[in-house]
Amino acid sequence: MVWLGLLQGAAIWSVMAMLLGLTVAWISIACGGLIGFFLLLVALGYENQRFARASVGGIILNAMLAGVSAYYAFS
Repeated sequence: MVWLGLLQGAAIWSVMAMLLGLTVAWISIACGGLIGFFLLLVALGYENQRFARASVGGIILNAMLAGVSAYYAFS
């Protein structure tokens, strides 16, 4: 579950970047952030601190990757 929390946003961004293009993949923050938020709620419900930290890390990783795409899309 920890790997799911950490890599879910990066996986969504990767698929979008490969299939749609790098300049469109910035929109992955909407989906990855929402899924990460609900994974965080599940982790907090089960009182699993490692999973909660990994979910926050996954959201941050997704935001960084989406920021790179947004840079290429809007600059």
